[in-house]
Amino acid sequence: MQLSRSIQIKYNTQIKVDIQNVIEKILMSTMLTIMFVHCGDNSLGDLNKNEFDPADTVSTTPWEHEVYLPFDIPPFSVLRASEKKVYAHYFTQFPISIDNKDPSSDYYQNGYLSPNGEEGKHLDYGGFLRSRPIPREPISASNWKEINMQEEVRRAIAVGIDGFACDLLSDKGYHYENTKILLDAAYLVDPGFKILLMPDMVAFRDRPDDITKLILDLAQHPSALRLEDGRLIVSPYNAQTQEPDWWKNWMNTMEDQGEIVALVPLFQGWKNYAASFSPFSYGMSDWGWRSVSGQSYWESVAQEAKSYGPIWMMPVSPQDMRPKSLRYWEAKNSLQYRIMWENAINGGSDWVQLITWNDYSEHTMVAPSTGTDYSFYDLTAYYTTWFKTGSKPTITRDVIYYFYRNQKIRLTPKYQSKKFNLDSGSDPASEQVEVLAFLTEPGILEIEIMGEVETKPVQSGISSFRIQMKPGRPVFRLRRNDEVIITLPGAFKILSEIDYQNLLYLGGSNSRVPVMKEVD
Repeated sequence: MQLSRSIQIKYNTQIKVDIQNVIEKILMSTMLTIMFVHCGDNSLGDLNKNEFDPADTVSTTPWEHEVYLPFDIPPFSVLRASEKKVYAHYFTQFPISIDNKDPSSDYYQNGYLSPNGEEGKHLDYGGFLRSRPIPREPISASNWKEINMQEEVRRAIAVGIDGFACDLLSDKGYHYENTKILLDAAYLVDPGFKILLMPDMVAFRDRPDDITKLILDLAQHPSALRLEDGRLIVSPYNAQTQEPDWWKNWMNTMEDQGEIVALVPLFQGWKNYAASFSPFSYGMSDWGWRSVSGQSYWESVAQEAKSYGPIWMMPVSPQDMRPKSLRYWEAKNSLQYRIMWENAINGGSDWVQLITWNDYSEHTMVAPSTGTDYSFYDLTAYYTTWFKTGSKPTITRDVIYYFYRNQKIRLTPKYQSKKFNLDSGSDPASEQVEVLAFLTEPGILEIEIMGEVETKPVQSGISSFRIQMKPGRPVFRLRRNDEVIITLPGAFKILSEIDYQNLLYLGGSNSRVPVMKEVD
């Protein structure tokens, strides 16, 4: 379906019915004897409701079956009305499903997760990916791509996200097709959910002029993000690959074609380019830096950047780990994500770009996945609400989250010829297990591994407790007055022997059945 601003569309209402009728089920075992455990399609109903059958869980954890966020999120209409905006970077290579096949043998499993995938080209580092979108059974409808994309839009809306910043990687083929599907999905699910056009100037480095036709094409869609005055917002990734004069000429060309552009260039090293780009830019952004200690620089960036334009879009990212390049940055469990969000909130940023919604190759995703579960996704709901309303949400129920790797960095993999390298600008590597608690009252947090228990008294509110990791399955508890309130076994064992490295911070919580659980 092609949508246009100049025509009215009569929608096929059956599409929305199809979305609501598609429910995820329990899936087969996959690599490393991992068993996926269905957690219900929480995105299609009330954000504060779990929709799984309590009998589905294999854990003795006293799961909260009705409400899973630690606070009551405002209606999306309230969050949408805020002048503060949140856009999640969407990477078209990784939709929910690539081929609509059984997850135990689909392209994610056999092509990307398997060390032997894609004719063995990822064998040296144990597979292209270490995580994937939450698996789902094949959809019988011919428009399965559209159904899946609409589900992603719904999931983003459910945590207060205003739109996707779509990485435009090509003007034809797979990536272009998925971009068009995404625009249509946004309009059909919620016309107020917008797509920020982000031409990837690395992908178009050798043919930058080709973005003109691409942007003019996509700009015809009513889901393309615009200012109230009608200007089209374009935020080129790595804008510095082209000189300022090139961009001024490009904007003139676009205006000659009838499209006035509000440019929000995204840089790597924004301060080096701000002065030369500011005369013709509506705002600016940066890809940001990974690691905790480097975030202190970003505390005042929003105010500084506003001397160059009215809008600053702050980067916020949970972690970064890239098997293909054997490279990672140290995020210290959930700490990096929380600090980046607080910098955006306290520093007065106008917009936030979540980096990313679904780049599984760099493992920066906040979308629900087999590795991070709903952990960063749920944190996104909390911090988006805080960012948009200006007040910390009141914690109304006890929820604890965990974040840890399933192996020590120092372990030598059996089949991997070269180990991961810590980026030269990163903090030192950390080997800790974290429980992040959202509490209505004071309590005592416990982490137990192989019979050894460590505790920390904490107050109400948000508290983090980290201990050194050791082999075994962590168990997390909340106690009050000598009574165990929550017992949460981690879904992942910490290994003492590995075939390949996996330096992804994994996640889970007591309020959701785990997306996946290792078989003992």
